[in-house]
Amino acid sequence: MMGIKKGDLVKMKDVRYDSDLVGIVVDFHSRESKPVGRQIGIKWFKGSGKTDWEPEAWLEVVSESR
Repeated sequence: MMGIKKGDLVKMKDVRYDSDLVGIVVDFHSRESKPVGRQIGIKWFKGSGKTDWEPEAWLEVVSESR
């Protein structure tokens, strides 16, 4: 995998968040935040409709965009 890209479908990979939500990557924060790394803008299906910002390390790609 070459890293998360716009259009990828992702889910939380950390079991502490026990969520079956899947979302689509829509944006990237322009700079990394220490210590969690790059922030990824996600629109979660069945979510609030807002873009949520999550650390890249917390996400797992379930389907790559083409």
